[in-house]
Amino acid sequence: MPNNKFHILFKIIVIGIVFLNTINVFSQNTVKIGVALPMFSESEDNTKKLLGTEILDGIKFALTEYSKNAPVKVTLEVMDTKRDPVTANEVIKGFGEDHDIIGVIGPVFSSELTESANNGPFYKLPIISPTATGDELAANYNYVFQLNPSYEVRGKLMADYLIKKNGLKNFAVIADETYGENFRKHFEEEVKTMGGKVLISQTYAKDPQTITDQINAIIKYIKENDLFINAANLNLTQKQKLEQSGVRWSLIDSSVTMNMDVSIYYMFGKNAKKMVDTMNIKPYKLKPETTKFIQGVIDAIYIPIANPGEINVIVPQLFSDGLSMYIAGTGDWNNEKILEENKVYLKNVVFESEYYPDNDDPEYIALKDNVKKSKYKITKNFLFGYDTGKLIFKLIGDGAKTREELNTALKNLVNYDAIKSKISLDYHGITSELNILRYDNGIRLVETYKLSK
Repeated sequence: MPNNKFHILFKIIVIGIVFLNTINVFSQNTVKIGVALPMFSESEDNTKKLLGTEILDGIKFALTEYSKNAPVKVTLEVMDTKRDPVTANEVIKGFGEDHDIIGVIGPVFSSELTESANNGPFYKLPIISPTATGDELAANYNYVFQLNPSYEVRGKLMADYLIKKNGLKNFAVIADETYGENFRKHFEEEVKTMGGKVLISQTYAKDPQTITDQINAIIKYIKENDLFINAANLNLTQKQKLEQSGVRWSLIDSSVTMNMDVSIYYMFGKNAKKMVDTMNIKPYKLKPETTKFIQGVIDAIYIPIANPGEINVIVPQLFSDGLSMYIAGTGDWNNEKILEENKVYLKNVVFESEYYPDNDDPEYIALKDNVKKSKYKITKNFLFGYDTGKLIFKLIGDGAKTREELNTALKNLVNYDAIKSKISLDYHGITSELNILRYDNGIRLVETYKLSK
């Protein structure tokens, strides 16, 4: 009898150990991710729900893909921020106090992230925003990440790209005085840091009907600082010297035919004065009444617009005044329909964008095919959610199963191939890669460009 009692007790102990080990193994291979989105669950206005719903759809679809061969099980806990910073802060606090949650996707608005970012370092909880673009968020808080480049990154990256990759140096700026200001200040700061010059900077009010004053200010600068020649006024020897120096005959011919003044800097670049001196040609400044000219003192105009509709106002006016030579823009220029409507005015326009899925990418082709078989629909917001979810789930599957491990993995992330763009988080926790796009009878990708630290 005593032996039987001993055996029964032994079996109970063994079963208990097995049970505890099973729980422990389960807990080690199951993690939870918080999701903080503006779901507006109590609202009857479906337009309010669209953003949060589409991002969540992308996250869920990425989770479905991941779960097919998942080494670590992931579950989601979704909470509604209602696009309210105070509510978002309470949601993130709740996630921080739940020790099963190892990271948070969201919030999506900069105002929400501003209010709740301090919860990242306080709870040692990675907070990953798919879309917030505000400055001084991830850069100021450990455990906070922005998968969408900030205004600082965007402004500096475009200056970096224009100077380093294109050899441009002298810039004019025309910016919306509110939203555009976020980009302008960083662009101008970076230009100066890199040895370039912002020759003139102009702002305009929201939803402009005209930018005549801004254009007049730029033209005034050109007339006061640029130097010109007119081939119609040159003798045969001087014209021959121009042609022998490498200036296109078509340009010389146009100058003669149209009696048009052409900047020596447009012809010869930074060494223009020395070049024309050797040809015994004396350049001059434009007369105030001159309207037909090709300027060269400004290499490009940086125009951070507030919305794509402003292209319809700005571009035709630049063209009519001869200033559409090289336009550099922000992501709001990424609107093929509006660019197509203005293509007759566009000569050379490039812009950055966090969004440019490659239609020839096998992974994107496969995603579109798979989504067609589901209840979901691919939209821009869906891809923001999908890319974020896929990245987080991959890091978890690769072994980042705690808050600290996930934070470290995100900090070390460089050159990750997402669908909409590459992601590198080594610039203060903010993605530092953007697509450089050009419009030329359609939008095309020039390259993906990374801002150096």
